[in-house]
Amino acid sequence: MIKQLLKNPFILITSVALLLQTVMLILFYALPDPLGLSMSEMFAGKTIWQVFMAYGAIFVMSSIFTFLKSPRALAVFYVLYFFFAVADYEIFRFNHQRLSYSFIRTYFHVSNITDETTVSTLGGDVVGTVLWIGLVFLILAGGIAFCVTYSIRKKRMTMMELRIAKLSDKRIPLTMLASGATLSVIPLILFIVGARGVTNFPFQIDWRFTLGKWTLTAPVLHIAGLETFEFFRDGYSITNELVHDLDVFLPADFAGARLDAKFPGYRNAPKHEYKATKPYNIVFIFGESYKGRVLNKMLEGDTALAPNLWKMANVGGLWFKNAFSGSYPTVRGTTSTYLGFPSHPNRDVPAFYASNHFKGFQEYLTNYHRAYMTVSNPVFDHTLPFVERFYGDNWRVIEDSKIPGTSDSLGMDLAIEMLKTMPTDSAWFLAANTIATHIPFYGYPDSYAAKPEDAMVRFKNALRYTDAQMGRFFEALYARPDFDRTVVVILGDHDTPVDSIDYKVPQPLGVSAAQIFMGIFSADTSLFKSLEIREDVASQLDIGPTILDLAQVRAPNHFWGYDLLTEKRPAEQPALFYTQNAYYLGFRDFVLTGGLESDEVYKGKNGSFEHVSDSLSLSWKLHAVGASKVLRSLLRNDNMLPH
Repeated sequence: MIKQLLKNPFILITSVALLLQTVMLILFYALPDPLGLSMSEMFAGKTIWQVFMAYGAIFVMSSIFTFLKSPRALAVFYVLYFFFAVADYEIFRFNHQRLSYSFIRTYFHVSNITDETTVSTLGGDVVGTVLWIGLVFLILAGGIAFCVTYSIRKKRMTMMELRIAKLSDKRIPLTMLASGATLSVIPLILFIVGARGVTNFPFQIDWRFTLGKWTLTAPVLHIAGLETFEFFRDGYSITNELVHDLDVFLPADFAGARLDAKFPGYRNAPKHEYKATKPYNIVFIFGESYKGRVLNKMLEGDTALAPNLWKMANVGGLWFKNAFSGSYPTVRGTTSTYLGFPSHPNRDVPAFYASNHFKGFQEYLTNYHRAYMTVSNPVFDHTLPFVERFYGDNWRVIEDSKIPGTSDSLGMDLAIEMLKTMPTDSAWFLAANTIATHIPFYGYPDSYAAKPEDAMVRFKNALRYTDAQMGRFFEALYARPDFDRTVVVILGDHDTPVDSIDYKVPQPLGVSAAQIFMGIFSADTSLFKSLEIREDVASQLDIGPTILDLAQVRAPNHFWGYDLLTEKRPAEQPALFYTQNAYYLGFRDFVLTGGLESDEVYKGKNGSFEHVSDSLSLSWKLHAVGASKVLRSLLRNDNMLPH
């Protein structure tokens, strides 16, 4: 009987699909993550959902095609299904995002296809890439082979085979449907009853459910359905109540400065007294993964961490102890910094930047000479649309380093070269970024320092190496005749998990690490008399308004933050960010975080998180959810600023 059943095309296809899904799950968890992170650690609390929903979807879809008596259509469906599933798994391994409509809208650019960075990125893990691509071709070949073979065989089908096909009319599809529904419902039941704990089989299973989207990478069928739903859902009607939710995170005068109710995130220029009385030259440096928790140790005397940064800070300026980023990956931080509003709660905007109506602060610097040096091709960090729009052709990327770990040295060589081209009689803006402190923190030469297993040791070694290279750039800057009217802005693009403290959170990545270094420095005594250590909360959203002050730009804009030169965020107001369908609220002494579509709220202090349910925390959660709906609607309908 079993032998006869296996001749049934629906059972055969379903069995192969289950086998393929098993292989994919094994590869997903077994292959190394290119960023050096542990997939099992990242998916703690989500693995059980991923597995049950993946297998459940296969049974349910097979039952539908079995009812329809369409084996070839089922084979074609699984070819497409597993193609997108493989792409989704591989995309997540490389940049920790799901394949989705928004992913394509965000990152599709002709250069992503033609640029050699794409090839080199895929080649970063040759074994994994070959296995995934090989699996795709195997699936395609199997699907074609089945359709051809079945078409030929159908003409020669025996009476027994016809009898088996008839058997599938009821019992087989019903069994598949029941099995799929059961597998899909089990995770929901576990979530409802609040299942917790760990079970040790040959592998470990964590039964808890954590923050974030449970559809993450599994399966694409659910992702497609949810993305379709969200495409329509995100067009929220912006009510006065939702605008009030947004306003609790904005400067007090923002509401009065609104120019049009249709654009609640857009305001006239603030009326406060501006600090800058002339346009300053601006050096803007994104320090890769510049962790606030680590760099703040310099305030306690450990200035050997980054002595050149410390020297720059002491020419005068502001050092923000409680600064927050738009979180991981880089595009979230750049979105928050350049555009002045948070990344979308469930997408990394800007979709395709060139086709949307919002402006980066660089675009307001119309009378500035603007240039950019990057140590990594912006295709890799998904920031190419920014770069093209802000700098045109006036940006340069370093050449491939002949000695591993010297990218920051080459970068600062290039930055010094570009600095020499800056005029001395008119304002200029020079941006740069660093790379050595990128996870897993091997970005410095072997001859510079050891590379032990302790990630924090490697991080600090990389930090010192980057600082040494930046020191050479600073020396060139000090020597310029216009140094006294130059402002240096240094901040982390995002935080990054390094040690166990960074993982003691409800969600391992994104929400977990968001405290960055942020400093604004200048020798101009009309701006800063000395180094001031600021205790108020600052965020990447504040960089735009601050730079507009320095450039004497007084134009309407969509920057949601504060001018850090003259304003301080109220002590009771947090910095707001979104990541992976969750919210993150950064206060001075703690953070609040939770899922936008779940009831749990977590409070974090000193790296330790606990579930809270007090009325104040819950009210902040409701405000964050309401503000997310405003943001979703504005970006969905392209209403960030008037067209």
